[in-house]
Amino acid sequence: MMRAPGWVGLAVLSIAARSVGAQDSLRFVGPDAATSREVSQIIEAVAVQGLPAGLILSKARFAIAVHTPGPKIVETAKAMAARLVVAQRAIAPHDLESDLAGAEAALSYNVPPDILQRISAASPKQPIAVPLGVLTQLVADGVPPKRAGELLTKLLRLGATPTQIADLGNTVNADVKLAGYKGLDALNARYNNLIPRLAPLSPSATTDAGLTNTAGAPGKKP
Repeated sequence: MMRAPGWVGLAVLSIAARSVGAQDSLRFVGPDAATSREVSQIIEAVAVQGLPAGLILSKARFAIAVHTPGPKIVETAKAMAARLVVAQRAIAPHDLESDLAGAEAALSYNVPPDILQRISAASPKQPIAVPLGVLTQLVADGVPPKRAGELLTKLLRLGATPTQIADLGNTVNADVKLAGYKGLDALNARYNNLIPRLAPLSPSATTDAGLTNTAGAPGKKP
């Protein structure tokens, strides 16, 4: 499986911006006739289901650019198609391409569909591409999917803005990549810093999150 790099929280938004409507054609020309035919069939089947087939097309074209073997391109296209079907069910009624792209990327990092469902339910009227992108970024930084999903769901219910959530993901990523902190430690500390700027958590919500009132960047563990 071709995987997105650790900065997927930002990359997924860039990928999602290339809509199916912006594509001149969903026709795929691969490194050989068999690959071209199989990937084109997958793309067409996904488009018929009303899913963003352009995402698969973009990934397949990128695979050619980096000289990926034909069978691997077909395998990746099939996996993406399957994840898009699961994503569509998990985040319904959200149906923006950017939201579906974010859900597909999260699934590619083995985030369980029920976590995507909870994030979708926590923001029923607003796009969820940003929280889904941050979810994937946090998992890539070593945060357990369940924990990342719990905290993002709480932030959405407390009215955190897309900018605040994106900033959370970026600061956690910097803590991990630049300062060497553990992903979960960084997330807990940055989450606690953000909470005072939102609606106050009830005692039960704080207990459920398993958080303390630690401020600042996380301390390194031995």
